[in-house]
Order: sequence, then structure tokens, then C-alpha cells
Amino acid sequence: MRRVLATMTCLAAMITIGGCSGGSTPQSPRSDVVAPSSGEPTTPAATTADPPTAFDAAAGVPLPTTSFSTNIGGNVTAKFLTLRDRTAYIVAPTGLTAVDVLTGKQQWAAPIEGKPGDPNNQSGPFVNTTGPQPPVVTGKLAVAAVPVKVPEQGTTPAYIALTVLAADATTGKKVWQTDTKVSTDEYADASNAVTKVVGVTDKAVIAGYDKDEERITVALDQATGNTLWTRKDYRGGTIHGDTLAGVDYSKGLQSGYTSQITALDVTTGREKWVAAKDSYSLDVVSADPALVVIDQKAEIEQNVHGGRFLVFLDPATGAEKTRLVGDYGSAASSYGDCFYDQQSVLICSALGVLTGYDAATARKLWSLPDKTANRVAPGVLLAWHGVLYGTTQGGKPIALDAKTGKDLPAEIGVEPIWVSKYAAIGVSDDGRTPMAYPVKK
Repeated sequence: MRRVLATMTCLAAMITIGGCSGGSTPQSPRSDVVAPSSGEPTTPAATTADPPTAFDAAAGVPLPTTSFSTNIGGNVTAKFLTLRDRTAYIVAPTGLTAVDVLTGKQQWAAPIEGKPGDPNNQSGPFVNTTGPQPPVVTGKLAVAAVPVKVPEQGTTPAYIALTVLAADATTGKKVWQTDTKVSTDEYADASNAVTKVVGVTDKAVIAGYDKDEERITVALDQATGNTLWTRKDYRGGTIHGDTLAGVDYSKGLQSGYTSQITALDVTTGREKWVAAKDSYSLDVVSADPALVVIDQKAEIEQNVHGGRFLVFLDPATGAEKTRLVGDYGSAASSYGDCFYDQQSVLICSALGVLTGYDAATARKLWSLPDKTANRVAPGVLLAWHGVLYGTTQGGKPIALDAKTGKDLPAEIGVEPIWVSKYAAIGVSDDGRTPMAYPVKK
């Protein structure tokens, strides 16, 4: 198995899959029989566990190569997949597909109307960390965002659009598609653009386009796809009830290179509050909706870049609740890497130290390395429903209790990049093929 590269983005953009009430102790396995569609044979029973702590490495099922991109070492550099239960939802420049990860069979495909703005993003031998971000999937909808190039019509020049597709999550039937003009430059190029669905609420779908200095965020009616509002020079981050927190580049001071966090009303786009003014760089971290978590590189003086911080804000007011200090006064690109278990724990690394925090309060829960206990910090792959999945210094896959940081006894068998109660998705031994491994326990 290969080790996945940890990144701050991931997760930035999708909503939380429904959490479970269980703690970090593995539950007893059980078998579910998935009802077949008309005329099809019964789907074999599947072992499930929430959270799972072991996977069958000998029963891997190949998945479409468009699920993610890897480098020559087999490390994942870009993700295009969202795993929900036993279905993988995969976005490509031309549309959205759903695949049963236990069988490898495609369930449906929803094409996007229009010419891809970056058709070769998920192909070729070169490392690429851009492209469409994983779709957001709810109980009803699967929603993806890609760039589309709208051709010229008469004297109207061609332009790049941010295209958002909403499909029925079960059948793949298209619910709506909305195109938002991004650039009126006839020479506009969407190659290496980042497009993402920030989140889906019962009222709105928030999506964004980001390339170089060209950024736009759009809010669309969840039922119809009609545009509610658009905002340029803004990158949506996380949704907290009716509040969207994002990075605002339109408020630059002095040199024009600073940014701030601006909170907007999800349905109206009205500004609610601002925070982290005059920051040299900012990222919004995917975490519990109870807190806005930002990775900040602050300017302490004009043209002098300060340290890296992980800052926890009140989503209602923007008031700072906790500030964690990372690498200070260096060229570090971020505070560290953070992993939200989609339930109650946020796990972050900084300066070689891995720390677990209560995701709703920012209270410290545990930290590694622990010299007294002769324990070192593992490499982290992901966290899900109370379990931290990682690797030892020798490259062996391991699982930790996300709330306590203690080792779990199970031999997990594979290095997962995604996990559900049905399966883990990782990379084949040759570092090229996406593979799904069914849950053992």
C-alpha cells in the first residue's frame, strides 16, 4: 500500500455525512442485504462496521482510474471521489458517475452539458493537484462543479463558466444544471482551475471557481438551481447553519496582498461579520459546524510575515475562541494538516506534534509523541467516526482511538484514503489503481 499525501483541502468543500452515536470502540459486525432493483439478482450480503477497524486486503475491487490522481510514488495528489456507504461518486470533466465499490459496477452516469473547460485534468502522466473537487452527496442529491467553456455565438465571444450539476443520488437523474459566467476574456483558459461544491443546505448549494487571481463563489437554489447571489474575489470555505465562512480577497490593505475571513448569509449573500483581517494567507479548515476553523499566516508588520496559527472562531459572531501557535516567523506554508472525523474530533499536526481536539470546543484531548509512554506520532491518512487511520514509522497501517489517541488492537490490513461502514478505498500495490477493500470488522 502507498501512503496518501496529507493536504489541507480536502475536505474543504464537502458537507458532513451523517454522524453516528457510537464512540471509538468498534461495534460488532453485522450483515446487510441490499435490495436489488427490478430484474437483478440479489446483491451478496456485506459485512459492515461503524467505524470499521479491519479490511480484507485480499478481496480488493478495482475502481475507475478517474477516482484520483497519483504521482510516480503512488501517493494521491488529487481526489475526485466521495464515498457514501457502498457507493463512490466520481466527478470528471464531462459528468458525474456512481459506482458500487463492493462490485465495481457503475450504477449510473449523469453527463454535463457543454464542452469541458479543462478536459485533460484527470489524465496524463504529470502530477496535478487541481481540478474538480469531490462532489457533495446528501440523502437526496449528488452535486458536482466543473469548468465549462461556452463557445462563441455570433459576435458574442466564448467564455468560461462554473457549471454545477445536481443529480438524484440514487438514480442519477439530472435535477438541474446551472452555468455561471466566470470570465469574459475570449482567451480565457480553465486549465488547472479548482472547482468545488462548498456545501449543500436545505435552501442553497454553494459552489466556487478558483484559478490564479480569478475567484468567484455562487449560491444556487437547492431545488431549482436558480442563482441566489454571486460574489467575486471570494472563496467559500465552510457552512455553519445559515452562515458561510470564506476567504475574502476584495478587502486587501496597503499592498493589496492581504485577505480576511468574511461571513455571509447563505441565501442572501449579506455580510455578517469579518475576522482575521490583514492576513498574509488564509484557509478555512473542514471541521465541526460548531466552530469556524482557519489556518492563518498573519502579518505582524507591513511586509513582514508573521507566524502560522490555527484559529477557532464563533460562527455566530466571528469572535476568536482559541488560537494555536504553529511555526513562527518561517516560510511554512500552513499551520499543519487537520483531519475531522465527521463526528466529534479534529486532529491536527504542527511542528511534528499530532494533537486531538474536541471539534465543538477546541479543548485539547491528547497529543503525540509521548516520551513518557514511549510513543511516537503516526503518519495520518484520515479520520472517520472516532477512528484515526494512519501508518507507523515502518509503514504499517494502524488505527487509533480518535478521542484518546490510544492504539486500537486491530490489524487494519490496508492504508485507507476513504472509509465507510462498507469499505475502504486505497491504492493498489503498484501505486496506480484505485481499489476498494470490503470491511472485515
